[in-house]
Amino acid sequence: MSAFPASATLSLSGIEFSLPEKTVHASTWTSRCGLPEARACALLRNGVQQFHDAAGASPVTFACEAVSTLLENTGTAPTSIDALVYTHTIQTSVMAPPAGTAAFIQSRMGLDRALAFSVMQQNCVSPMAAIRMLHTLATGGRSIDRAIVVCADVIGSGCDHLRAIQDLALHSDGACAILLERGSARHRIQGLHLYTDGRFSRGIDDDMQPIPDDHYYWSAFTTMRAALRQAGITGGELAHILPHHVNLPGWSRLVTMLSVPHERLFTANFGSVGHVFGADPFINFHACPHGQPGAWSLLFSSGLAGCFGAMVIRH
Repeated sequence: MSAFPASATLSLSGIEFSLPEKTVHASTWTSRCGLPEARACALLRNGVQQFHDAAGASPVTFACEAVSTLLENTGTAPTSIDALVYTHTIQTSVMAPPAGTAAFIQSRMGLDRALAFSVMQQNCVSPMAAIRMLHTLATGGRSIDRAIVVCADVIGSGCDHLRAIQDLALHSDGACAILLERGSARHRIQGLHLYTDGRFSRGIDDDMQPIPDDHYYWSAFTTMRAALRQAGITGGELAHILPHHVNLPGWSRLVTMLSVPHERLFTANFGSVGHVFGADPFINFHACPHGQPGAWSLLFSSGLAGCFGAMVIRH
């Protein structure tokens, strides 16, 4: 895949997120799900400490909070937004028809000029898929100079046992809003590659768990390598890798495959934030020091059903 045309290159000009105040420790979760303490110990060994619990609050509430904070903190006028894309993983993270979640956020936030639509079925990679779609629209001549991508997901109160991804993550409730601008010199997207492995179309096994497969590492590696090639750099030139909060032990293997020093993997949020679906790499982008102008970062996410996405940013 060739590099993005400079005329259509988008930048990450702002990121804000909204998480529930309530947090639940891994041992508390195993207890309330009737699971043995050994399960909590396994989670903790893998760097999984806690998650944020919405306790039944709507994902749209968190989405609106994230967008509102983004507009306020970046000084962005709602009328200047050309596009709004809502993304999610769980089916219940959208309002039931005939209501439209993207339209509701558009109305609530005063984004009256924005082209508004939703992206899903790329699961935790949906925000990157939305950014790719916005880039394609801008490349094709659509007048998109400023856009917002917002992702939000909440595990329903009756589905608490589904929070775990094996012993590798606990899903957190919350939302993240991303401001994209064309023409900005900072935090430019220089590479973005998406990949879907059709072998995992079912997503989970009969016990509602991901299907383990060692090919995951190759798929993740080749996705990141493709994004790096688009940007014209190697893994050794990265200042940071900003990961999704799943499989911390596995990330040691991946950074070795990429020939990136392990200290450049940003892990500060793994235990404290939990896995906020598609928001993880963007939350890490918000929290991680970017270094000198011209430095490079790579954002990565993968999702159920074999979805992979990697994005390279030049700061």
